[in-house]
Amino acid sequence: MTRSGTALGALGALLDRSLVQIAEASADARVYDRHTIRKVSDVWDNNTFPLFHAATALTSTGRERRARAALIWMADLGLARRKWMVEQAEAAGCPLEQVLPPPSVEPLHSRDYQGRVRPRFMPLTAENTVDLGADYDLAAAQVRTLLLERVGTQLTGSLVLAAPRRYGDRQVGGPSELHLWLEDVTEVRFDSHDRTGVALDHGTEGLVIGVGADGRLRATSGTAYPEDRTWHLSTAGRAADQRTPPREERTRRKPERQRPRPEGAALVAATILYFVMLEIRMVRYAHLADRIPVRLLASALADAGTDILAAGARRGSRRERAFRNLVESWIENAGPPLTSWFTDPLRHLASAERLPDGTKAWIEEITAPEQTPTPLVTALASDLPIEGELRLAKYTATSALVHLAHPPTEDSTNQRWRLRAYEVGDVSRFRLRADAFDGPHGLRTVGEPPSVESLILGPDALDVRGRKAQP
Repeated sequence: MTRSGTALGALGALLDRSLVQIAEASADARVYDRHTIRKVSDVWDNNTFPLFHAATALTSTGRERRARAALIWMADLGLARRKWMVEQAEAAGCPLEQVLPPPSVEPLHSRDYQGRVRPRFMPLTAENTVDLGADYDLAAAQVRTLLLERVGTQLTGSLVLAAPRRYGDRQVGGPSELHLWLEDVTEVRFDSHDRTGVALDHGTEGLVIGVGADGRLRATSGTAYPEDRTWHLSTAGRAADQRTPPREERTRRKPERQRPRPEGAALVAATILYFVMLEIRMVRYAHLADRIPVRLLASALADAGTDILAAGARRGSRRERAFRNLVESWIENAGPPLTSWFTDPLRHLASAERLPDGTKAWIEEITAPEQTPTPLVTALASDLPIEGELRLAKYTATSALVHLAHPPTEDSTNQRWRLRAYEVGDVSRFRLRADAFDGPHGLRTVGEPPSVESLILGPDALDVRGRKAQP
């Protein structure tokens, strides 16, 4: 048994907590949290194999030393990652403060390979909104992208603005874009026919963004980032240049140390975990969110961190058998509908890697189709529900994307609400109000989902029209 106060115990607990967070964030479409799912699954892109490297060291001292190195590497990505690690390890009863070095101070600005100062993600305070208005002609800015999304129960938003520069030669460096992210959005009024001209105001009522003649978004707080190749020439950029040290004087993140890959069944288990986390992370692409069985995948791997450490602590053939049992239990937990999500990476591994004959034979055994797999139904029945609860609405100049949570049908054995993505191409008009996110609304669509010609939710709370749907 791994002690909870060890670095190895903390490393395994972080994986267990990750799977719990992912499962909770996808438990029901009404509380679906795509941001948490993406952020947590992304942790295991570069940290799955270090976990197995630590778990399979020959001695407890070696496992602890490797785990400590893996945790330090994991936390070195940034203060946000370190904060998440400390919080989740604490929740699991594995404090990390004594394991990790003190947090480093991140510079306000960085420099690119040519030594030019780069912008930072800045809070939309009263001062910063004035600075943005000084460098960019917001009155002539145009909304290119608008995204409103429920993250759990909180409504968040983001905008991409095409904003002409007030400084220098506007033709140099290509067009500039302002990216705005909003937290705790309380008011939304947007019409794609009225999307030119933006006003930023931060006062006692929070952050207010005026769009066009009648559009408005109100939020508690926000963040901005100028996507601008010539930002270093702006008023804010020249001021930042005076405060930012030369690029060569900054301490850069050390490259990850090359570690031996696990062998045998441990390599098979690591491969499954790695690829499943990559699949879960695909929800970052919003149009794929309803196609990834996130909750089922996370549930199949429940307690994987604890089980990996227990298997790694064994020796010789007992370790090999423990990892084989673990892999087989994951596949069994997944059930026939998810079998291919686990076996396809193993078939690829067997064909791409030089593996011992015994391991290859075992992979062939557990990936052999014993029966016709049960298809995983991720789409709704052809008869669309008459209502839905809005989770995401995204507008661009050429297309729109909508996520709806649909209630279970009367004859459904699954009582969970289900997520469904709808796409409207060649958008002619997009109108949205905040009340579209207030509970279930009646749903009207034209065309066959997932690509529809129009979508109307509620009494015009959300109205998306494609040109094909126009009279």
